[in-house]
Amino acid sequence: MGNYYYVYYSVSTFGVQNSAIGVARSSSMDVGAWTDLGSTGVVSSNGMAYNAIDGNLVNDNGNYFLTFGSFWNGLQRVRVTPTKKNGDVYQVAFDPSDTAIEGPYVFKYGGYYYLFFSKGQCCGYDKSKPASGKEYRILVCRSTSAVGPFVDKAGKACRSGGGTKVLESHSWVYGPGGQGVYQDPTYGPVSFVPFAVPPLVLSRLETVSLTLSRQVLYYHYVDTRIGFADGQKKFGWNKINFSSGWPVV
Repeated sequence: MGNYYYVYYSVSTFGVQNSAIGVARSSSMDVGAWTDLGSTGVVSSNGMAYNAIDGNLVNDNGNYFLTFGSFWNGLQRVRVTPTKKNGDVYQVAFDPSDTAIEGPYVFKYGGYYYLFFSKGQCCGYDKSKPASGKEYRILVCRSTSAVGPFVDKAGKACRSGGGTKVLESHSWVYGPGGQGVYQDPTYGPVSFVPFAVPPLVLSRLETVSLTLSRQVLYYHYVDTRIGFADGQKKFGWNKINFSSGWPVV
C-alpha cells in the first residue's frame, strides 16, 4: 500500500482469547528494514465474542477492512486505517454447530470477494487425531460486496454454517489449511498471509504446476508418508480455476 509493505501478526497463546493483532511495515521487505507499528487496536480477552488472531487485510477501493478470528463466535470484520482499528467489529462467518473455523483470507476475483477459511482441527495429529472429516480443510463463501454478506455455492449464509469445500484430505495429503491466495506475478500482484503453525518445511506437491495458473492457493498440510507431528508439516500449493464462479483446485 503506497510505498510500504505491511505484515499483520498475531500475539497470543494457543487456545486462549488474550490476543491482539499488530502490524509492521517496510519499504523494501529487507531484513532489518521493518518498523513495528504495534497494536492495530484489534484485541480480545476472556469473555469476548471473538479471538483476535489471523488478521487479513482487504482493500476495497481505498476502504480497508481487516478480517480475523479463530473459534469462539467465528470470523469477524472491522474497518481499519489500515494501521489502526477504525470502526465496529462484526461477524462474517460462524457455524453454531462446529466453532472450529479460523484463518480467513479474502481474495477478489471478477465481481466477487471470496472468503476462504480453514475449518476443523489444525494441529496435534500425532497426539490426538480427529474423527475422519473433522481434520483441517479449506472452505469458501463469496459476496459481491467486500463487507458481505457471504454465502456458499448452495446459497447458505456463511454466518449460519455455510461453506463450500475447496480442498480437503486426499491420498497422502492430510489436513490442508492455513491458506492464502495470490495471482501469479506475470499477471498481477502477489499477496501473502502469515501461517498460524510454527516453521513449516517447504515442499512442492508433485501433482500440481504453476506453469498455466494465474491464481494459486497455498496452505500447509501433513504428508502421511512422513509423519503427523506439527513440526513435520509441509507447504503446498495448487492452481485455482475460477471459471465456474467458484474456486476449483
